[in-house]
Amino acid sequence: MNRAARYGAFLGALLLGVSCGPDGLTPSESDFFPTPEYTNVDPGTVTTMVSGFSWDPEAFFMHLATCGGPACPIPPFLLDESPLYLRSAVQGATIAAFDPTLGRPAVDPVAADDLGLWTIPAVPSRSDVPYFVTALPTGSLTNEPIGPPWPQVPQGGYLPTVTLRPVVTHNSVCAVQEAGNLSTVGILEAVAKYLTVSGTPTTVADFVDPARFANVVVFWLFQPGSPLLRVPADGTTIEASAGQVLHLEWAPPGTPPDTLRSTRGFMVSDGAAVSPLGISVVLLPAAADLPPVITYAVKDPTEDETLSRPWFFPPIQAPPTPGVVNFSGTQLWRADEPNGPPGPPPPYLCLPLQ
Repeated sequence: MNRAARYGAFLGALLLGVSCGPDGLTPSESDFFPTPEYTNVDPGTVTTMVSGFSWDPEAFFMHLATCGGPACPIPPFLLDESPLYLRSAVQGATIAAFDPTLGRPAVDPVAADDLGLWTIPAVPSRSDVPYFVTALPTGSLTNEPIGPPWPQVPQGGYLPTVTLRPVVTHNSVCAVQEAGNLSTVGILEAVAKYLTVSGTPTTVADFVDPARFANVVVFWLFQPGSPLLRVPADGTTIEASAGQVLHLEWAPPGTPPDTLRSTRGFMVSDGAAVSPLGISVVLLPAAADLPPVITYAVKDPTEDETLSRPWFFPPIQAPPTPGVVNFSGTQLWRADEPNGPPGPPPPYLCLPLQ
């Protein structure tokens, strides 16, 4: 989609700034070209354009499953001409660059267009604390009959969702972002039903109530491949240094049991060690003594050389964030990934606290 073009523009801009000559050689002053004059720029006036797309990962998956899953003739890529994406793009979502140092958006939020695309033109640049893309609950899926005659995905509301991939303004790749939108009738509804049946009455709204939860993170792990590929990483899980980890499965909406399955068909797999869809939800109840940072580790217990498994990913560290839900759509690495351990994670991952 347009993200690829934006990556190209960023890379082109970077290449323009790279010297092609050997170090230490200074050309003589030209009679044809004047000597350039350099002006120092006040760092307080430098800004970064942050752009990306707003989407509903539950809707994308449900259309893929309806299309036949692995047998679907439409490749499961986030492409702006694909009905899989177009029918999961969240139109009119309010997108903000949240500033943790201020506790509010750094600049005025913007609205995603009919393709889910958005641009925040001028976020103040800095090299220390990053920003976090936040989708506020204002958008909706399209009602247009795009592509095959798939059933309409049940529409509910959305919760304020922070994408757990920070905007590092001194790294241009990190300024291109996805904004995930988590619904009130999908994964989180299934978790609320599970907690209620287990003896702790819970509503979806409770997940953004700081008096109930100090941190809620939905991890959706995806298989290795193209940066635009969105195939669930089956049989994987998340281990967290704090909080309860739940794993989810899916069946078509209306499949029993009613008391546990959400409107969109998601359900917590009680006692499961992994998720068949790569969906793990980490819950941290409200408490007086909270850890300053939580570490999340990807775990893949499957060993399969033909699939280059176990898949892996560097640990993710982030502070608890009450009042919102976090979403991490993490694309895993193959077992033979050249950037794997023991070296430090590459900057393009844009990890919190990296």
